[in-house]
Amino acid sequence: MTHARRTTATLACLVLALSPAVTSCASPVDGPSLVLTLATSETQQEPNAPEILMFAHEVDVRSAGKIRVDVAWDLTNPEPAGSDQVLARMVADGSYDLGVVPSRAWDLLGVSTLRAINTPFLITSDAAMRATLASDVRDDLLAGLSAAGVTGLDLWPGQLRRIFGIGEPVLRPADLDGAMIRSPRSRTVGELLESLGGTAVETPDLEEGTLRGLESSFAAVASAGYRVIATGNVVLFPRIETLVATDGLRARLDPGQWEVLADAAAAVRRHPPSAFLDDEEGAQAFCRKGGEIVAAGPDDVAAFEEVGRVVRADLERDPDTAGLVDAIEAAVSTVPPSDPITACPDGATSGDAGGTHALDGVYLARVTRKDMTSVGITDPDQLRDNVGQFTWTLDNGLWSYHQEADAELLDPDEFGTYTYEDDLFTLYWGSDEVITARLVIARNGTIRFTDLHDNLPSLQKATEGFFGQPWRRVSDLPD
Repeated sequence: MTHARRTTATLACLVLALSPAVTSCASPVDGPSLVLTLATSETQQEPNAPEILMFAHEVDVRSAGKIRVDVAWDLTNPEPAGSDQVLARMVADGSYDLGVVPSRAWDLLGVSTLRAINTPFLITSDAAMRATLASDVRDDLLAGLSAAGVTGLDLWPGQLRRIFGIGEPVLRPADLDGAMIRSPRSRTVGELLESLGGTAVETPDLEEGTLRGLESSFAAVASAGYRVIATGNVVLFPRIETLVATDGLRARLDPGQWEVLADAAAAVRRHPPSAFLDDEEGAQAFCRKGGEIVAAGPDDVAAFEEVGRVVRADLERDPDTAGLVDAIEAAVSTVPPSDPITACPDGATSGDAGGTHALDGVYLARVTRKDMTSVGITDPDQLRDNVGQFTWTLDNGLWSYHQEADAELLDPDEFGTYTYEDDLFTLYWGSDEVITARLVIARNGTIRFTDLHDNLPSLQKATEGFFGQPWRRVSDLPD
């Protein structure tokens, strides 16, 4: 059930917006006419991967298949010193067309406008982060990226950052006196941790007795599987992602192609994919992996915030940064404060096998020509693209498959996001298609789909044929 099945007259006409010289809706040429590379240090199992996957698919859909984004995953593994900055330079020097880089990384590459995002205790909730990114300050934050040789396309929400203690919780600034805290390289964040009494280090190893803790997020720590203790009600700042393009890219594209990229990026910002974990969902994942959440007392929270005010005052010595901090504060003031997370959410205990993790694994499905024709599918292109052997991988809200068939395939690999709650499986196929089903899971792990529903009526029959076959579980996820 590949994206080619949605190549309707409406999508074909979208080519007009990309190629001004075209004057009619002629039959589209198979395959992309523009392939762009996107660099990221994320793996497909890490928290921000769903946003990257969604962007690539949004570009595919909005360009009617004429633009493809090839993602280069896990580029800085093993992590070199300053891995975020290494990634940023790969885009700046033209090695990659696009890149997704944490906003805090740029303050070591001559960009000052993004420092305001890491003002301590300014953006402390998902709602505050969304309000900031929806406001006019977004363009002002991106404006300084030209100093690093890139063009800012958009800002995407990330996870809220906290301090995670190793062995013992970090409940007050005094707990960090002389301590080393693992934290990605950033001038602004390093200065905050130093003001709290600690030292930021980039080591990837959690050697007992060496590190006191981590500066990280619930979702990131859950993904890595660390057993640490979070101070839930002390949110330092958010991790926000910058989507950037190498400076020469815009000049190489026609306006319609650049507009596709910008619109796709904005779609991710406005409506992040369901597999992207918000703060509470991240806390649930963290606790299911054996993490613990505790709360600092009121006086200790006030002590953290007092240090934050000193760091903020230092940032505001720069008038431009002060103006950006004020603009962010105005955006944040439009949303009510969120209740702090002070303990593991109800039901989110270590070993909980519910939710999307319950389906984690590799599955094999075989769809025959007869399976599709029996539900009324006769179009040759749909039959070609939806018949064969499919190896599906389900991994905590991310799905992908690889197709093998006798026919020559336009694109044998697809990916997206899904949820699984209360026996309801919801699969998101790009920005426009949502497929739901009830699952019947056998003792051997084989999945059968019932009550299939496609939100696009024109694809209901194709969905019934494609998902009408059992998925045989063949293995756990690879280590």
